[in-house]
Amino acid sequence: MSGLSRLLQRVTMFSLAVLFCWGMMTHSSAAAENQGITVMGLGSVEAKPSVVELTGIVIGQGQLAGDAVTKFHGNRRRAETAFKNLKIPGLEVVEEGLSLYSSLNASQMQAMMRGMAVNNTDSQELSVSETLKLRVTGIDKLSSQELLEMIVRIVDSGKDAGVIIGNDTSPSVPGTYNPSKARNTMATFKVTDVEKLKEAAYEQAVKDARSQAEKLAKLTGVKLGKVISVDGVGDSQKNTAAIYNQIISQYMSATRVNQTEEQASTLLKAIPIAVAVRVTYSIE
Repeated sequence: MSGLSRLLQRVTMFSLAVLFCWGMMTHSSAAAENQGITVMGLGSVEAKPSVVELTGIVIGQGQLAGDAVTKFHGNRRRAETAFKNLKIPGLEVVEEGLSLYSSLNASQMQAMMRGMAVNNTDSQELSVSETLKLRVTGIDKLSSQELLEMIVRIVDSGKDAGVIIGNDTSPSVPGTYNPSKARNTMATFKVTDVEKLKEAAYEQAVKDARSQAEKLAKLTGVKLGKVISVDGVGDSQKNTAAIYNQIISQYMSATRVNQTEEQASTLLKAIPIAVAVRVTYSIE
């Protein structure tokens, strides 16, 4: 037998051994689950939003890049002064980044809408744009009326300073209608410390699972035993990607990375935090 044949034989035997061990592990796991009672527990808690965010866009335009930059800096200083003069407690202006682009003029846009060739030799306006995130914390201490009045002050002050408040409603292709951009969302409300809220929701979910399992045990005339397995994902088959993601999440949690998880809503109301657990109990 040649060396290559022996190598192929060893690889084949090794693959068969791995498949056999995997099959035994899967069979044992399935058998363990079949010997118990598996239920899905649900838990949910609600929290009042503590943060509101508005998006503002500062733009400077000109036929020359230098003119666009000069106008942008002037508009940026005016916007910064306007928001600072509001003296709203908890208001923070976060810079989201700059962009530099050229836009079509009126004749070029009309030509594109008619399906005609666009003359790129015509002058185009150059634009410098910066997105600002206007974030206000501590809104859970305000009444609805006080919060609305504060948002109106921010919006009016921004518009007076030349800041475009709200999401980008301009179509991706000039002259086209995009239903997803037809509504200009002015504010987003957020709940912080979602992880702590999830802990309370998981407590409810585990209690709900226990209650369901006890009812099933009573109906079937068996005695409920200890917990065999708990799955907070609700997926019975954890593949390699899921296990990898779990390891990454545990590492980030241990190193205190991404600890500011937030839940957002466009509605000013209590935001629900819902979780689900799948619990398997043994039968005694």
